[in-house]
Amino acid sequence: MNQRQTSGGNSTNYQVAGNLHTGISYRDAKEIAADVFRQNYMHLASEAASLAEERAREVCDKFLNKLTEESPESLNNARNPDFQRALFRVQEEFATTGDEDLGDLLVDMLVDRAKQSGGSFRQVVLNEALKTAPRLTSAHVAVLAAVFMARYVNVNAVSIPQLYDTVREYWIPLVKGLNHPSDANMGHMAYAGCGSISLGVVTFTQLFLGRYAGLLTLGFEEEQYPWATDLKDKGVVMSCLRDPSKLQVAAVSLTDLENKLSTIGVGVHAGELKRLLEANPIAGETIRDEISSLGPEIKRFSEIWENSSMKSFDLTSVGIAIAHAHCRRILGSSAMPPVDIWLS
Repeated sequence: MNQRQTSGGNSTNYQVAGNLHTGISYRDAKEIAADVFRQNYMHLASEAASLAEERAREVCDKFLNKLTEESPESLNNARNPDFQRALFRVQEEFATTGDEDLGDLLVDMLVDRAKQSGGSFRQVVLNEALKTAPRLTSAHVAVLAAVFMARYVNVNAVSIPQLYDTVREYWIPLVKGLNHPSDANMGHMAYAGCGSISLGVVTFTQLFLGRYAGLLTLGFEEEQYPWATDLKDKGVVMSCLRDPSKLQVAAVSLTDLENKLSTIGVGVHAGELKRLLEANPIAGETIRDEISSLGPEIKRFSEIWENSSMKSFDLTSVGIAIAHAHCRRILGSSAMPPVDIWLS
């Protein structure tokens, strides 16, 4: 049998004894497809597992270093099943996302959580905060922190220059780069359990009048209240900071005055002093302009505040825990008191 073949250009010659198959069979193709999927998926899973383990170690190291520095005795709580669940939640979230900002935020809250034991209210709140934070963007967290500083944190200031320093040191770092939150974003934070949008409004000027009435007053005429002269020596009345020709109550806020009156007797004039403290403030526009002049960041924040739902947003305990952790990250641990103050 002559099996010699000749062919033309661009042709292929086959010599077979039986059936002819060009390429691969259906079975071969199926097996190859299965092998490719299996090998690549297993290889990808292995790499992902390695990366996740590396991230989990990283966040755990950060947590343990910080806890050892702040509260080494709290390491004993690591045996607690509830705490271990909280620790795993932090590891899981960071291992999944690798988001450094989220990881640092969770670490700060986990450190606070590690200090709690016995099923306290703070423990419950921090457990919820650890679950809630991953449902927020960094922009959401920044808004929560700005609301927290604006409405819930009282930084002492006994002079007008100290008030300015407070804004520069505490407010501006938190509102720098803050994005104007849409109603949808504010609604999401409320849905996540971080706060609620109320019908009431706190204006930008009210944020400062409520804390620093004694630094924002135009005072009163001594002739109108002759009894006030006798209180100068007691340190309850002083020359007005903004108009030395007048007098003012020697207190920064109503709380400050009440603390002072608890140790100094003023007879029947206690109620009148409380009224005078807040009776003659400088104009709201003047307050806004004065504070806004401290920097473009605070000026922009005043505009954001007045034109968003931030001015009506009341934080929940979970929102406070998340906001506090962010404030501590930005301002430093020494600048922020323990979260326990707000979660008592």
